[in-house]
Amino acid sequence: MKSLDSILKQMAILILLITSEAHLGEAQKINFGAYTTSQDILLTASGNLNFNNKQPVIVSTSNSTISIALNDNEAQYIKIIADVSRDITITVTSLQHLSTGSGGPGKEIPFTCSFAYSNLGIADAMTAKSCAVQIPAGFTATTFPMLKRASGTPLPPPTPAHGGYTAPPATAYLFLYGTLGPVGNVNAGPYSGMVNVTVNYNTTY
Repeated sequence: MKSLDSILKQMAILILLITSEAHLGEAQKINFGAYTTSQDILLTASGNLNFNNKQPVIVSTSNSTISIALNDNEAQYIKIIADVSRDITITVTSLQHLSTGSGGPGKEIPFTCSFAYSNLGIADAMTAKSCAVQIPAGFTATTFPMLKRASGTPLPPPTPAHGGYTAPPATAYLFLYGTLGPVGNVNAGPYSGMVNVTVNYNTTY
């Protein structure tokens, strides 16, 4: 027979989980850090990647996996405006888990980040998503032209800025999504993480 202390402890954990579940709407999320060293590249993030928007209640010890796919409404994007004649290199780095507090045992949930890009010159993000190129798992970087080129002989290097000349801009999109879990025996509470995205012009021709 369980002791009164053991029963009360289990009740306290259960109450903690229920309380946490009731406030998970903004809890299991990924923030994006978008960086560039090129002054004429403009980056705009759409928002946070929030797994509670896909599954409102995420329970400890459930062993569940929550996936946000490219075509899900919960997938987020970074809008990139840059020189239409240039290639850009994008690097995406993140930890392999979300954490609560200082992290450590019982305070981390596995996380896998996935990404895709669209460079067809489509201004609307939702339309661009429908023709995005997904980057295979395991890759953390990709290089592509700001505006997809027709097949054939490679174009000459881009015209450098000179006098009053400024190259026209183009719009490309980087879409971010991923998988959370499996959710093991972890503490209740908000879990978060950071995905760093670096975008710069490719200097190799």
